[in-house]
Amino acid sequence: MTTKDFAGSNEALPNDAEMRLYARAYSGRMAADELFLRWEAHLAHGLLLEQAPDRDYPEYGLNSHQLAEGARLAARRMALLLAEAPAEVREVLAMKIHVFETMAQLPTEGTASNTIFMVETAMKSDAERFNIVLLPMSHRPAQAQ
Repeated sequence: MTTKDFAGSNEALPNDAEMRLYARAYSGRMAADELFLRWEAHLAHGLLLEQAPDRDYPEYGLNSHQLAEGARLAARRMALLLAEAPAEVREVLAMKIHVFETMAQLPTEGTASNTIFMVETAMKSDAERFNIVLLPMSHRPAQAQ
């Protein structure tokens, strides 16, 4: 960030790299259904890669376990982006519920990241706006199954 002295009329303005970041963020916005499909794909990739955790991928300089974690990180990012915007239609709420319920089934998701809890909060907020009562799951995320 570029800062100017307080006596001048200029305020703190973003530098070129920051402006490029903002332009990419704006132009890269995705609809809820695209975010959901990407979340689903990244999560599936993580689960598939984890089946052979010691397999090396020299072209990426990582093993399968490391790439699986990268896929899970990408899935969490898509989940957060989906959760961020308030749902305007019930179908988007249904996607958030599916994301939450799926992630809640993963044994370490609640301890590896706070994403699931943020999705849960967004889901509950959307349900409240739609006057929908959500019933709690029989188990909480991150508990032993």
